[in-house]
Amino acid sequence: MIKVELTKNVFNQRGGGLFGLKPIQIVFAVIAMAVGGVTVLWLMQYGLSIDLIGWIVFIEMTIIIGLGVVRPSGKNLFSFLLSSLKPDTRYFCREEDVFDDAVLEKE
Repeated sequence: MIKVELTKNVFNQRGGGLFGLKPIQIVFAVIAMAVGGVTVLWLMQYGLSIDLIGWIVFIEMTIIIGLGVVRPSGKNLFSFLLSSLKPDTRYFCREEDVFDDAVLEKE
């Protein structure tokens, strides 16, 4: 049988509020919906097709929600994506340098 130890922090974590969102995330979601609704009403005056209006509002709301609501690794979405584009730098050394200090005491 495999034993898994969990800390109490896992069980004591609570959601941040409505739907598990923090208050600032709720504000960004409301702003995105308000801006999307105003954009739909504004673009309908010009006789654009509903498909085009839908795409414009979708892109607009994705940008606003990506800035404030989505938080992978505690960053906003765009900072997270930019950090993932940076090359992963790992420093390697020769195998002899790694095992030089490893001395067995029982020998």
